[in-house]
Amino acid sequence: MNGFLLDSNVVSEAIKPRPEPRVLSFVRSASEVWLSAIVLHELEFGIRRLEPGRRRTHMRTALDAYLARYAHRVLPVEDMEAVIAAAMRVEAQRAGRVLHVADALVAGTARTYGLTVVTRNVRDFEALDVDVLNPWDFR
Repeated sequence: MNGFLLDSNVVSEAIKPRPEPRVLSFVRSASEVWLSAIVLHELEFGIRRLEPGRRRTHMRTALDAYLARYAHRVLPVEDMEAVIAAAMRVEAQRAGRVLHVADALVAGTARTYGLTVVTRNVRDFEALDVDVLNPWDFR
């Protein structure tokens, strides 16, 4: 499988009322876009933390529409992804770096499926033996 695995910061940007044009351009032009169940968790957590109001309502509506569009492109975290993520976390720890569970699972999913992680937080993924792309740098 080739394509792109979107990190939560990319989806969050894409559903903003006024998203960064380069991010929107990238997401719209990418032919194979995938989401991780972990990213869905992070996005849902973020929305539920917002106080009730206009922003939360907008984000809920926009995320629901986005997920309806990509519902058939959500990758689960299963055995292989979990094992790869654990190995990545151990390697990072031995190198003196902190690798958060969510980032490790996203990277493990990307490696399992041969996908490029699309994120603004390139440094979180640089040493994980996965391809990484920053859509804020997209031209």
